[in-house]
Amino acid sequence: MGREIEHFQVALLLSCCLATAATGIVSSSDAAAIADLTRSLARPPATWTAGGGDACSFKGVTCSPSGRVTAIDLAGQGLAGTLPSSLSSLTALESLQLQGNALSGAVPPLRAPSLTRLSLEGNAFTSLPGDFLRATPALRSLSMDGLPLPPRPFPDAIFSCSALRTFSASNASITGRFPAAAVVANLTSIRTLRLSHNNLTGVISASLGRMASLADIALSYNHLQGPVPAFGPTVAAEVVAGNGFCLDEPGPCDAQVSALLQVAEGFGYPLNLSMSWTGNDACSGWLGVICDASEVTILGLTNYNLSGTISLAIANLTGLRKLDLAGNRLTGEIPDALAALPNLSLVDVRNNRLTGKLPKFRASVDVSAEGNSPSLGSHHGSGQGSLDDGSSPSSDSAAVPHRRRNCSWHYCSWACFLDVELACKIYCLSS
Repeated sequence: MGREIEHFQVALLLSCCLATAATGIVSSSDAAAIADLTRSLARPPATWTAGGGDACSFKGVTCSPSGRVTAIDLAGQGLAGTLPSSLSSLTALESLQLQGNALSGAVPPLRAPSLTRLSLEGNAFTSLPGDFLRATPALRSLSMDGLPLPPRPFPDAIFSCSALRTFSASNASITGRFPAAAVVANLTSIRTLRLSHNNLTGVISASLGRMASLADIALSYNHLQGPVPAFGPTVAAEVVAGNGFCLDEPGPCDAQVSALLQVAEGFGYPLNLSMSWTGNDACSGWLGVICDASEVTILGLTNYNLSGTISLAIANLTGLRKLDLAGNRLTGEIPDALAALPNLSLVDVRNNRLTGKLPKFRASVDVSAEGNSPSLGSHHGSGQGSLDDGSSPSSDSAAVPHRRRNCSWHYCSWACFLDVELACKIYCLSS
């Protein structure tokens, strides 16, 4: 009996030694990371020492029984300084709460597959890693409000966090199209989505309002357009204020507004159009839009750095006479449906990146397509609605040099549309 006890004690001692040795190897990297963090903080907590000590005993640090750091809670501690790159070695981290401090610099890459909570808001971080969130698939809560980050698109990597329940990134310099459809398809567990005070653009998919998991959403003070999304009575929604929806309540937009917003969608909802194309009246001073008797007759968006494609929704603007999209970076083909516009007299798409063949416009339509694929070519017709040569100038042409007052639409489409002939171009487009 005594020998059995002795054998048991030896075995127990060996197992403890092996466990201790293994723990020492694993937790040493964690201890080094905490030591680096201590040195990088301008005002570390009083219990933290950079020269050693048991990191698991530091205030705000939680460890597993095996000695791995699983949580760091330094919220609201008045801390300054930066985060060390060695923070990425804390691979057992489950929670990192740094909110309400004055930490600055870059957030290092996180390699913590068990991380469920990440709180960065209220600091002065100026950059996030390029692969931000790609190694944190278990993330359930992410808050990054009020960070002075450079403008960046919506973080697509967040769609790999299918367990995410809270995403709060108000005033976080997020710009560009709001991917509502991707949110619906990928963030099926999301309950809180707060993205106010950014530069998000676009029309919100109605499917966002039908998400069963959603309980709290804030999209106010962006540049969102189109119909106001409808949410259920149990959803706390702040979406209307500071946006450019066509109405203040859910409901369809005016037909011309809807058509132009589809045109903007083809361009990727650029910010310059999103800031101007607001409300439910396209004839109320929208950028590049000219109307006659409340009908859109001219769409002129020359040299606006537009990319994307030409939407066939332009064909829904049945009163359109002149279309000018020259000097942009548009790709794809010119929709054949544009050739059916009954009042069209001018199409200028020069100096883009368009391909395909020119639609079969009527002979009376002046088409300029130089600077694109050679297959497009150009077509110069008689020009419906053109000024007759020799006619007396109207009062609108008084500011235009005399040599341009009697120019025909053929002359306008070839000479006046050069940048150096801007005055004549304005005259021609407004005629």
